[in-house]
Amino acid sequence: MPDGRLTPSGDDLGVWKALLSVSIASLALAAAGAAAGGPALPAGWTHAEINFSVNRVPHTLILDRGRVTTVSASSMTLREQDGSSVQVALAADTQVIVDGTPGQLSDIRRGVVAVAQRIDGGSARQVRVHVPARLARLARR
Repeated sequence: MPDGRLTPSGDDLGVWKALLSVSIASLALAAAGAAAGGPALPAGWTHAEINFSVNRVPHTLILDRGRVTTVSASSMTLREQDGSSVQVALAADTQVIVDGTPGQLSDIRRGVVAVAQRIDGGSARQVRVHVPARLARLARR
């Protein structure tokens, strides 16, 4: 390869490991986003932690699913199906997806079902929101 010496050979392996780790985490996220749980997570799941490494640096992907009981501009509290509650920090750059379409932090409100995705205990990177039919009807009134 004429360009083979432009990048040290060790960098190629590091890039591939990072891509593989992110791909595995993305598959887990896709499965977690399914309303009833996906093939990677059993139906009825409420909390999952997935450990992975990027360039030998360990990380933990944290997934929580539950009904929103309280919400503010900086956090939300989820009541999980097992009865436990978890507070999840929110940030201005948190990506919100409402029933499959892009949303805003203001779309996260009491009563909706949410799946929060965090890395290393930080604020939510993404929150997938499902608005139950009864809340959707109330919002249209």
